[in-house]
Amino acid sequence: MQKTEGDRILIMVTGALLLIGLVMIYSASAVLAARQYGDSFLFLKKQILWACFGLLAMVVVSRIPYHYWKTMAIPLMLVTILALTVVLIPFFGTEINGSRRWLRLGFLSVQPSELARLSVVVYLSVYLVKKRDRLDDFLHGFLPPVLVVGFLLALILAEPDFGTVVVMGTVAGILLFIGGSRLRHLWALAILLTPAVYAMVMKIGYRRERLMAFLDPWKDPTNGGFQIIQSFLALGEGGSLGVGLGEGRQKLFFLPYPHTDFIFAVIGEEMGLVGTGVILGLFVLLAWRGIRIAFQAPDPFGQYLAFGVTMMIVLQSQVNMAVVTGLLPTKGLTLPLLSYGGSSLVANLVGIGILINIAQSQSPGGRKMKDLRHPAGIRSTIKRPQRISRANSPAVVRREG
Repeated sequence: MQKTEGDRILIMVTGALLLIGLVMIYSASAVLAARQYGDSFLFLKKQILWACFGLLAMVVVSRIPYHYWKTMAIPLMLVTILALTVVLIPFFGTEINGSRRWLRLGFLSVQPSELARLSVVVYLSVYLVKKRDRLDDFLHGFLPPVLVVGFLLALILAEPDFGTVVVMGTVAGILLFIGGSRLRHLWALAILLTPAVYAMVMKIGYRRERLMAFLDPWKDPTNGGFQIIQSFLALGEGGSLGVGLGEGRQKLFFLPYPHTDFIFAVIGEEMGLVGTGVILGLFVLLAWRGIRIAFQAPDPFGQYLAFGVTMMIVLQSQVNMAVVTGLLPTKGLTLPLLSYGGSSLVANLVGIGILINIAQSQSPGGRKMKDLRHPAGIRSTIKRPQRISRANSPAVVRREG
């Protein structure tokens, strides 16, 4: 196997998103930071520090052979479970806006749930390779990773952080599906969880309020529908070309969380449809390069790892943009690589570093994958032992449902 230079397009897309994010964080937060903290550059300076640390981590990780993560799957999962447990303890965890998601480490705050996203992807990638010949077995193949990931998601839900649970659960489901789990097992799990999801949404006041606001935001414009209405106003004001960088008005104490959850609305107001189109296009490019790296990875572990990391970043970006544009109920999810938030930024850049290393390790010319979904995982590159019929006829591969 020959080492290559990695994926230049992926690196350029990451750099572009990071730079745009820094510019828009300052634009969205300057007035807010000046009024609350007396320093209009506060959020920008913090994000630059996190970006420097994240880029350093990305470079380091890109030089570590991705097979190293096989040995780290269990330790990483144990550390994640410990951190998610500790953050729920009032003395250690920091509560902000009713959620206990942050651990205070000196002058820094970190979110264990961001580490959990990477942990789940690494753990499932290792599991799918080791158990690929038993994934169609519900009790011994499908259920164990569901229980492990489910326990992790339960800890995150206790913070509470329902949005992250939905995204991580979806990514886990995608990985199990492409790894070879039976579709009827996944459907059975979804049906089994439906009553619990319904209860978690309809029996908890603020979640029910968000759902009602999603269905009809103008029914309660000053309370439940306030966020999405302000987002609509920002996007509408921007039009095709925007009002100009730094000239947006909705960020001036109208649009909640303009530098985090709703930074896409600020981009829409100041840069218009063209600006939001550029952002969407960059994430499409990132998805394309990530999936291409997965297609050309030299082995099954690299394929699962690349798919998982790509989905981890891309799916969250799509959910965030869907929330801002009113296609999904409001959730507390940031826009990867663009929104303010150190833990999220570092986790995503580490993920990019893993993708770069997988791209560096691919064979010259790569592999071609004709069919993504296969009962045994990824069809043209993952081989599993054939099941021999009991008849005396030549060996026949059993088709699985």
